[in-house]
Amino acid sequence: MLIVKPGANDASDLEPTDEQLPAIDAEEIEPRFRAVAGRGGERRGIRLERIYWDGLGRMSASGKMSTADLVHYTASQMPESGNLASLLRVLSLKWALCRLDTVEDISSLANVNAIIQASPSPAILLTHEKKVQLFNDAFLSMLRQRLPLGDLAQLTKSLRFSIDTQIEEAIATLSRNKGKTLATGFTITVGTQSMKGQINLALAPTHEKSMLIGYISRY
Repeated sequence: MLIVKPGANDASDLEPTDEQLPAIDAEEIEPRFRAVAGRGGERRGIRLERIYWDGLGRMSASGKMSTADLVHYTASQMPESGNLASLLRVLSLKWALCRLDTVEDISSLANVNAIIQASPSPAILLTHEKKVQLFNDAFLSMLRQRLPLGDLAQLTKSLRFSIDTQIEEAIATLSRNKGKTLATGFTITVGTQSMKGQINLALAPTHEKSMLIGYISRY
């Protein structure tokens, strides 16, 4: 069924699930000691949990420097009363959160909508629950040309959209084959009228939940 605007989440949607919260191994919370040597030969012994060492490693790689240089630069900026291990933990998490903010902004529903609207061919955003979350003007024009439609309110109540491939299977296939698309058939039904065609599916660049962008190639 075509859905223009998602409904509000109920209370159960706010409860964390196993998929939302990562599992933590005992090794991950055990601090690991490393002796870090800077360019000048100065050595510092640091104890941090593995996740923070991983974060510092990714941060230093992004800045094209060694982890040792990053540690020693951070130490040079630390006030005399500061704790270097604590400062490195905060630095690692803050960097990760900044990166997360950037990614979430890029993969926002507003940006996905812009991608769909920019397509000259009929395009939709299909949710894991088999609902059309968004569509562009070309999609609406296609419907009006091929099917007897009333106003938009009537459209949202009576139109049904389905694809020949199970949506769970489509998402799983595209998740395994990064950068690939999947061609399949589709059917649109309005009352007793229906139309069929071909649609090209791709994983939507969203972080909220798994969704598919569909570009209709033939109808």
